[in-house]
Amino acid sequence: MRAGMRDGGSMLSYFVRMCACLLIVIGFFGLVWLRSSIRDQEYEIGALEKQYRSVTRHMQDLDAERATLFSVAQTGTVVSEKLGMDFPDRTKVFYVTRDRGNVPYEAAYRQ
Repeated sequence: MRAGMRDGGSMLSYFVRMCACLLIVIGFFGLVWLRSSIRDQEYEIGALEKQYRSVTRHMQDLDAERATLFSVAQTGTVVSEKLGMDFPDRTKVFYVTRDRGNVPYEAAYRQ
């Protein structure tokens, strides 16, 4: 066997076999690493989708809360309770007449 190893052709054959085995081992570990990194990416995508659904649900809740805060009934309650404003009484409205021409306008309180 040593005589065969000293021969140039068998030394090249031995080198090619070792490179092929090394390539197979590196390829196997590379494939395992690639598969595990893809699986990690899948888990990360799943976590991000879960977070997206949570944020979307929270955003819908906030939209519903904003709609209730801007409703006419809620606005009327806030205006009357916190700001002390009331809706105008139709009997206490000032009317401005514009049919007098160049005479100064008069504001009148009609009862």
